[in-house]
Amino acid sequence: MSPRMKVAFLTASALAGFLQTRDAAAQQDQASASATSGLEEIVVTARRREERVQAVPIAITAFSQADLERQQIHDVHDLGNHVPSLNVSLPQSDANGLYAGQVRLRGLPGMEIYVADVPIGNADYQAGTGIQHGLSEGNFFDLDDIEVVKGPQGTLFGKNSVGGLISIRPKKPTNNYEGYAKVAFGNYADKEGEFALNIPVIRDTLLVRIAGQGQQRDGYTHNVFSGKDLDNKNYQAWRASITLRPSDDFENYFMTDGYWQDTNGGANIVKYLNPNFILSRLGPGFVPLDPGVTKGCVAVVTLQGPAFGPLPPNFPGGCGQFQIGLYQQDLNIPFQEQQRLGPRAVVGDAFQGIGKDYFYGFTDTITWEVADNLTIKNIAAARIYKQLATDNFTPFGVQILNIGVPGNNQIWSGNSAQYTEELQFQGRSLGGKLEWVVGGYLEYDHPIGDTLLGSANLLGTSAGAVSYYHFNNQSRSQALFVHGIYDLSDILEGLRITGGYRYTWDYAESQSRSATGVDAVIRDAAGNPTNCPAIFGADRNCYQSLSAHFSSPGWNVSLDEQLDPNTLLYVRAGNAYRPGGFNLAVPAAFATFGPEHVTDVEIGAKVDWELFGMHLRTNGDIFRTTYKAIQITQQVSTTDSNGINHTNTLNQNAASATIQGGELEGVVVPFDGLELEPHISYLNAGYDQYPTVFGNEAGANPAFLFSPKWAYGVTVTYHLPIDQSVGDVALSANYSWTGHQYDSTSIGEIFPIIPSFDLLNIKVDWTNVLGHSFDVGFFMTNALDKLYVQGVEPIYDQLGFTSVVYGQPRMFGFSLKYRFSEGDEEATTTAPYAPPPAVAVAPPIPKSYLVFFDFNRSDLTAQAAGIVDEAAKNAGAAKVTRLTVTGHTDTVGSDAYNMRLSRRRAESVAMRLQKNGVPASEIGIVAKGKRDLLIPTGDGVREPQNRRVQILYEDQPGS
Repeated sequence: MSPRMKVAFLTASALAGFLQTRDAAAQQDQASASATSGLEEIVVTARRREERVQAVPIAITAFSQADLERQQIHDVHDLGNHVPSLNVSLPQSDANGLYAGQVRLRGLPGMEIYVADVPIGNADYQAGTGIQHGLSEGNFFDLDDIEVVKGPQGTLFGKNSVGGLISIRPKKPTNNYEGYAKVAFGNYADKEGEFALNIPVIRDTLLVRIAGQGQQRDGYTHNVFSGKDLDNKNYQAWRASITLRPSDDFENYFMTDGYWQDTNGGANIVKYLNPNFILSRLGPGFVPLDPGVTKGCVAVVTLQGPAFGPLPPNFPGGCGQFQIGLYQQDLNIPFQEQQRLGPRAVVGDAFQGIGKDYFYGFTDTITWEVADNLTIKNIAAARIYKQLATDNFTPFGVQILNIGVPGNNQIWSGNSAQYTEELQFQGRSLGGKLEWVVGGYLEYDHPIGDTLLGSANLLGTSAGAVSYYHFNNQSRSQALFVHGIYDLSDILEGLRITGGYRYTWDYAESQSRSATGVDAVIRDAAGNPTNCPAIFGADRNCYQSLSAHFSSPGWNVSLDEQLDPNTLLYVRAGNAYRPGGFNLAVPAAFATFGPEHVTDVEIGAKVDWELFGMHLRTNGDIFRTTYKAIQITQQVSTTDSNGINHTNTLNQNAASATIQGGELEGVVVPFDGLELEPHISYLNAGYDQYPTVFGNEAGANPAFLFSPKWAYGVTVTYHLPIDQSVGDVALSANYSWTGHQYDSTSIGEIFPIIPSFDLLNIKVDWTNVLGHSFDVGFFMTNALDKLYVQGVEPIYDQLGFTSVVYGQPRMFGFSLKYRFSEGDEEATTTAPYAPPPAVAVAPPIPKSYLVFFDFNRSDLTAQAAGIVDEAAKNAGAAKVTRLTVTGHTDTVGSDAYNMRLSRRRAESVAMRLQKNGVPASEIGIVAKGKRDLLIPTGDGVREPQNRRVQILYEDQPGS
């Protein structure tokens, strides 16, 4: 190891030494060992090009479709049990957005979700809601893979993201007629179906793929009032894609997808209740008095009493102080009944829960290879989001905090459209040493219909009445970005530097209108509602219009070195921002909040190695994040110009924090047939400052929210040693443990901590049953039937109660899957990729290998795959792998068709080489003339010499 490398990677080397713990003398044999280690390789596009995940200098966790099925990952909730530092804590009320759930990477909430390279989060920062539309199970089927990328993103593509991103890549159409159909049945009357069909309408030119998924399942929480089951499932999801290649250098990929669900909503179980809760204390003229002051009589006016109605400007009777309470009836009886029923039933009331979503979209991606070193890519998309969700967090007939309008299932509580446009220029320069991307991004979000959010939660008033809020939020985001990767191998072998810059301009606009179900509680002498002028103006409907501009730069820089094909060290730093937004129905001083900023530094290592004959993979990193101008959400009391006391939920830039931690995930193959995939994460997150105005004690910072200090898990898979003619039987078990996490920074909250919990999932897969294209399986989630809290509404000190959402109980069932294919490609199974034994093929010339293909096909035959594996194994110290493709591939077809086929054949070889450890940066594809002469083959038959790919290594020592 050179002195320069030691200086550049001092800390990273220490980490790598901890991860490797191997004899230095064994390093020479490691390259060849990786080719037969049996460790699965996933090719990702985190940097907008295809790379092995082990060669990307970013903390990234990737799952193939087989991984998702084996580990029972159906949505983002499940991902949280498998990805280090990904934490998902979602109340069922998340669909309506008012009490949005927490989906955080490394403790940061600013995360984007992509489907087919298009961000679908539609995070409504302007209303402070943080709605995420990529959380549903309707996206997790028929995929190439899912990538979870950590740290600030945005200099390469898409939307700005402070915490990281989740990229969902649907399977694209292929050249083979193939597909599958799958059904499953389980407890709670579970019924599931899934299918995919791939049709090559015109092989290599017009390809079509359609897929769908659906599920119906009874709920596991019973509403004793209505007789309905909550937490049920009833959804359908679909996807159709078309690939069109009219020429060898042009491709258009079009995809349309959709998701529909209609359920009874989720269950919110009241865990704590203060039936004598006092909302506020008002003195003469409605000037707030000190709670400890008592002047004359004290009258308690409750909001739930039958005599409650409009109050005069001054309370009668000469009393000096009035207490505004929430509850009149004795709630101890229904509360005690709720405790007796337990977590799987609710006392209920007439408020009908609804969970209805309708999402659909269109994506069109054009890729034009203008020249060998220049590609233009355009990604245009439109997505429609419609949501209708109602929830009652106080299910005792007390409509204090209801989300949605009771009995109204026609007006959407969310109804918006998102349009995105991204243009990229990708290329290579400086003799291929510099790979670069330059592009621009535009996103426009706007409502496409009326949206209505109804609530009886006293918003904007001190005494309260049923309120209905109409929203009209619009936003626009624009950005320019540039990103480059430069090969510094001339200075130090395997060294690369990466840098990127982005500038983002955001514009937000919000109009809101509030109407009360009864006359305003307080009026002035002219009869106008006094709770509106100081906030909205003298509009009876309390209309408010706000707008703001935000902008900020972002950057990313990293240095990495590929010490050998199996060891990557890197150091990386990045910066990004999250735009500001608005608070609704609050005094002007609190109407707008600004952006927050994140700077992250990360050091990591990715290593494949051997220990006592076992194959291992260890990917680890340590990081430090500086989080500034944090958008804190709290309920605070404010007083308007009329002396009216208001309790409002506000977002303000009021804190800063530092987050430090580490992540480690890996693969251990003790022997053939057994695979262990452990992971662990550590987060040390704390506020550096937190203002006392938001309720914390002077000189004491509250705990950082939704960031468990420790989380870990392991997936164990064992393939039974049985004859392959019977099929493959794999037993899998996944165990995960998540530490306790804080859900509130309020001193008065009675349930501020979500307790730690662990889960065990089990799966049995029998693939290729008796040699046929059938798979059967058994699955069980939460096998130990653990009762755990999934989300909390921590508002005990604001409204006198706290409700919780419990995770689902034990679920189990059986599945049956049928696969069909014309036989051109290897059958897809859940078993991990393992290169086949090398086929001894004598190369026709030294350091050269010839890979032949079947007529009109670009997939590798078994013999061809063996040749490529042998070539990778014997690569030695070669710096460049040259794949030579010569002209036409066959004697039929147009020039354009044959050139495309040649390219596909070269890509098949390149992909196989990458799976065997050859870096993508060391593979070059060279095309010769279009009409080279026929050459004789071994059996004397003259074949086109260009129905082949030649692998040729540079003349380097050890090649």
